[in-house]
Amino acid sequence: MVDKQYILMGDVVSSKDYDSNMLQKQLKFLTNSCNETFEKELLSPYTITLGDEFQGIPQSLQTSIETLFFYEEECLRHSLDFKLHYVVHHGEIETEINPDIAYEMMGPGLTKARELLSSKKRDRKRFQFLLDDETLSLQVSRLFEVLDSIILSWKKDDFQLILDMINNENNAEVGEKNDKNRDQIWKRRKTLMIHEYNLLKKTIFTLIEQT
Repeated sequence: MVDKQYILMGDVVSSKDYDSNMLQKQLKFLTNSCNETFEKELLSPYTITLGDEFQGIPQSLQTSIETLFFYEEECLRHSLDFKLHYVVHHGEIETEINPDIAYEMMGPGLTKARELLSSKKRDRKRFQFLLDDETLSLQVSRLFEVLDSIILSWKKDDFQLILDMINNENNAEVGEKNDKNRDQIWKRRKTLMIHEYNLLKKTIFTLIEQT
């Protein structure tokens, strides 16, 4: 019986709109950082397969979701204004899993994940999930769709402040770091929906932990 594994693929939204050399450097930096962070949780490391695409085999759904948040929040940390499409699929890989680089693997799971990633449908979501449990796929997809509406409303000039607020609920400390007072941070936290972002993030992890 062929094993099923979690497959994660991603690509840059509208990559033709960016300088290709700079984009490749930035995506390589993000991917290398992700591999270092999750080294022990990856069966096959995230690998850039084309100039603006990457794929890897995380060991679990938990690691898959952590990867999505890592890429998104690292873009905030480094003020990168491009966005990524992602596909998380639990599918079959027929060949041996390459533990060193995500190349030379084949199977219907990889084919399906790439098919979803390459879809040109107008209503294609930035976060796509195809898991064994259809209800779980639907619920996680819905939560990420709401989460993405918040992320897409953020402006590049606020990225570092947003990340600070995501990681620290103390308005005074965040204000001191960003040369603002506590009331200003409180207002920005409300306007930028940081509390809602963190609630959705916690809800997603709670949901998948229960499966």
